[in-house]
Parts: sequence; structure tokens; C-alpha cells
Amino acid sequence: MTVGGVVGRQLVASVKAATRATAPSGGNCLSLVSARGITLRPIGTALGAASEEEVRLLTEWRNRHVKAFLTEFEATQERTAAWLVESIGPDPGRIVFILRGRDGELFGLCGLAFADWEAGSVELDGVMRGTAAEPGGMTEAVRTLLDWAHCQLGLSTPLVRVVSDNPHALGFYRRLGFVETHRVPLRRVAERGMVRWVPDPSGPTEARQLVHHRMPAGAASTSQGRSQ
Repeated sequence: MTVGGVVGRQLVASVKAATRATAPSGGNCLSLVSARGITLRPIGTALGAASEEEVRLLTEWRNRHVKAFLTEFEATQERTAAWLVESIGPDPGRIVFILRGRDGELFGLCGLAFADWEAGSVELDGVMRGTAAEPGGMTEAVRTLLDWAHCQLGLSTPLVRVVSDNPHALGFYRRLGFVETHRVPLRRVAERGMVRWVPDPSGPTEARQLVHHRMPAGAASTSQGRSQ
């Protein structure tokens, strides 16, 4: 692992650790603040660290946007809390932020996943607008997150995957500067209480697909956000 990768990995770990040491609604952990005052607050991943409101909202938003995910199931607050503790917490390359507008209302979610500290790449993960936000709010939040990933974590190559039947998301990432690199057919797998969409390169090209995107070097416009 490169020196920059070590620093970035340590920073992600320290931000997660800070969420364990503060009250769920407290402000002592590192938050990112955009130039227009949108706050990205890391969600606690220790047992009981996320607030009831955060868990409730994440559950509601996940159910509302279930078709945007590769796993389709009915989320519950218990399942959401377990996901934060068991999946997000132990993963050194993954972190989730909840978004708060200038009016003080929580309106969405965005995160990072699959950080490759050697290659300097990272994937946007779980980007959701849960409620109506001020125009451009989601765009500014994501740009702030990408700016932090680049400048503080050393992850300069953002990636994102989107299902092909989500034109709103495809347009959103195109406007952010992402460029499609390739598509992989998806195969539907039904399980008890869940549907999974599995990448299957041998599948028919007219089937539902997973669209891979990459942001070219220098394409990201800095948000001039700050941390606090």
C-alpha cells in the first residue's frame, strides 16, 4: 500500500471511530460542508451509534428506491441497523454520509465503497435523494464528497455503477462528468424474500444491464467544501 493509501485508510478509520465517540446527533465527528452550506455527516457504524431518525430515514429511502439496487428486499429498521454495524463498519474502504440542507432537514445519502488504495480509485455508493432538496443539493453533496475523496483520501479516480433502467441516475452522473465505459448484462436470481441481480457477461445484451462509469482525470469540478 502506498503512503497516500495508508493515510487515506487511516482517515476513513478515524472518521468512523469518531462517530462511535459522539452522540448520534452530536457534531464532534468530522463532517463535510459544501460551499453552499450542505452538510455531509458520517453515519455511526458502531452498535447504537446511528440515531433512530437516521436508521428510520435510511430504511424508508431504501424501500422507496429499491429498484435502483442490485438486491431487492423489504428493508426494516433492524436490518438497516445491522447493515451499518456488520457491513459498513468493518469495511476499511467504505463510509456513508447523511445529507443535511441549509434548512436543517435531512434529505439524502451518499457514500464511498470499494476504495482501491493502490490504484487510487473509489466507487460512489448508495447515492439517494430521500426527500425534496434545494435545487442542485444532491449534485453539490456528491461533488463535495468526491473532492474530499481526492484531496484527503488520495482517491482521484471516481467510479460508479448504475442499472440501465434508471435514466434519472444515468443523467445525473453524466452531468457530473462521468463517462460510460462498458455494460454488463444482469441475470435475475430469486431467493426467499429477496431478488438479486447478478452480473452475467454471457447474458443477452438486450437484458437489464449494469452500466459502469468512470470520471476522467480533471473532470471533477471542485466544490470548495470544507470539513469541520
